[in-house]
Amino acid sequence: MPADPLHRKLLQRTDALLGEFTEALTEYARVPTISAHGAAFEEGAAATQKVLERAGAQVRRYTADGGPPVVVGEVESDPARPWVILYNHYDVQPVDPVDEWTSEPFSPQVRDGRIYARGVSDTKGNTVAQALAVRALREEAGHLPVNVRFLVEGEEESGSPHLEALTREHPELFRGAGATIEATARSPDGRPVVALGSKGVASFELEVRTARVDQHSSLAVLVPNAAWRLVAALRTLRRDDGKVLIDGFLDGVDAPDPEMLRYLRRNSFDPARYQDEYGVTSLLVKGSRFVRLRRAYYSPTCTINGLVSGYTGPGSKTVNPAVARAKLDLRLLPGQTAAVARDRLVAHLKARGFEDVQVRASDGFPPASTPVSSPFAQATLRAAKKAYGAPPNVVPWSLGSSTTAYFTRAGTPALEPPGVGNSGSRAHAPNENVRLEDVPPSMLALATLLLGVGTPPAPA
Repeated sequence: MPADPLHRKLLQRTDALLGEFTEALTEYARVPTISAHGAAFEEGAAATQKVLERAGAQVRRYTADGGPPVVVGEVESDPARPWVILYNHYDVQPVDPVDEWTSEPFSPQVRDGRIYARGVSDTKGNTVAQALAVRALREEAGHLPVNVRFLVEGEEESGSPHLEALTREHPELFRGAGATIEATARSPDGRPVVALGSKGVASFELEVRTARVDQHSSLAVLVPNAAWRLVAALRTLRRDDGKVLIDGFLDGVDAPDPEMLRYLRRNSFDPARYQDEYGVTSLLVKGSRFVRLRRAYYSPTCTINGLVSGYTGPGSKTVNPAVARAKLDLRLLPGQTAAVARDRLVAHLKARGFEDVQVRASDGFPPASTPVSSPFAQATLRAAKKAYGAPPNVVPWSLGSSTTAYFTRAGTPALEPPGVGNSGSRAHAPNENVRLEDVPPSMLALATLLLGVGTPPAPA
């Protein structure tokens, strides 16, 4: 048992909160807040407000440019103390394919030590766990060592299109001694994970039209086929091993930080796990575990999200398609921007004779990271080690994308702390789940982080 009496109390308290966590998350996850469908924004905001008020937060709602409510809950201990911002989102991904769910996506069920429902790991479970952790720390310590601001929005899964406006109208909401962005998933060996930022993402729709209308497929000997034309254009963007081939795509990206590479070498996770987890025939990257980790974190991506052309219904329809469309996303590294990525994508296609391929940009997030040497990052690493009893797996940024840059550009260090998820939580996939045993240590880690920010360690 830890020698620190307060830490021992928090350990016991977070274990005891598991039942309340399950009850609160079950209620929260019933709300079908699919932002891609514009669904249940008001209900989601109300449910979020209820979660935060249970933690003792004073809650206000903000809207910008007609977007859905952003729920801000503040627990102010002392105006002289630093603010720590806890960012999450109440919207969730669509649930398709529904027939692959074992239980209804918005009817949470507890089975075999896990709670299953859409959004429980990404990120309603983290909102509930963090709210309970803040309340537990305040009650066990008698006061909070920092001021806490919860910032929970409803459009992250759709690229947070209205958050930029909120940063202009209320920049003070994004300023603090540090910010946590959602949370990470626990490694298969039980170690916590700390991601010091997030990759960016830029999404596009590509379209090519080769005729005014579809034709009988017998005319394909003479008339160009839009699907073949688009496939040919897409083939120029990426090599079979995943390397992005867009001209100048990596210009402006710095070489990996040697200190972060040392952390990666000590990382216990092996991306080879994805082969079994997702039933993949083989991974794109050969070599050692470190080679796989370095490639995963320090390489951008070019991914075809969907491809549609011609007839795809039952039976056959022998047509030569006149139009083809593809949805594409590019995962970006710090030093890249969505605007420049689009310009280079368009220039790349034009240089290869595909000027007829139209490129329309949609949503996205800029990449951002916080130096591992920053005080907030170091406090997070210490808190994770103390809560889990093992050093965390530290990565330079998450493989996914989020709102990190909205905080870092305001001068606030921002990173992803350990969360309620695990490597099998299936975020964005059917049967999303949280393993209940992972909840108490995530709460303990957050409470310990707040203590560390409020009471920095004495100099050595």
